[in-house]
Amino acid sequence: MPCRQRAAGPSDALWCSVLIDDMERNGHWLFRYRNHLPLLLLPLMAMALRHSGGIERQFGGVAEAVWQGVCIAITLAGFAIRCLVVGYSFPGASGRNSRAQQAVSLNTRGMYSVVRHPLYLGNFLMMVGAMSLIEVWWLTLVAVLAFQLYYERIIVAEEAFLANRFGARYQEWASVTPAFIPAITRWQTPRVPFSVKRVLIRESPTFAQIVVVIAMIDFACDLVAWGRIEHGDVLLAVAAGLSLLLYFVVRAIRKNTRWLSTSL
Repeated sequence: MPCRQRAAGPSDALWCSVLIDDMERNGHWLFRYRNHLPLLLLPLMAMALRHSGGIERQFGGVAEAVWQGVCIAITLAGFAIRCLVVGYSFPGASGRNSRAQQAVSLNTRGMYSVVRHPLYLGNFLMMVGAMSLIEVWWLTLVAVLAFQLYYERIIVAEEAFLANRFGARYQEWASVTPAFIPAITRWQTPRVPFSVKRVLIRESPTFAQIVVVIAMIDFACDLVAWGRIEHGDVLLAVAAGLSLLLYFVVRAIRKNTRWLSTSL
């Protein structure tokens, strides 16, 4: 950390220690509510909607369609990263747990061989892609800064937990693996096979959320900017309905049968 590099004397070291401890305490609290904090951006999104549609006004409908395609591709790339992590995960990984940090084993292969926090990287890409659909630069900037502000603290808390639990093994892995920007050339094949069942169980809610959010943003932008509903809005509404249907079908199968039984 830069803070540690600046600690030239005892007072600097004490200041850094207090700062890191404070970030760690905040990180544990933010970890518990990390899935709900993005809701704080809703008022800003509502404000930004009044300025949406700028790309279509300046460059036409084709340019906007390309922009939307890029944004959706970024969002789906983030989702794909999450699927890679979950599909190759060991039982006992934190996943959707939100009460406290937990880890039965230290995973250093697959996505964890190229970046230390692949789930948060996936979340970041999904957030940036969805926010950018509104076509308001300052909204995306605020979202990125907000993400950095609270995920930085979550990462500090998570890494302190892992360092305490796994000691030298964690330090060795962390010293050569970047925290957030992937080093693709460091990829190591996971030791466990990819589990489609685990992905369906754990990520069908994420997929439904992505499609519903994209559909709602596109619908709201067209309604506010142009005062009309376009053909693409109907298609996205159908996609959102199908994604919700998938989620409820997976949930029903899991609760009433053993078809998707797997060790989570």
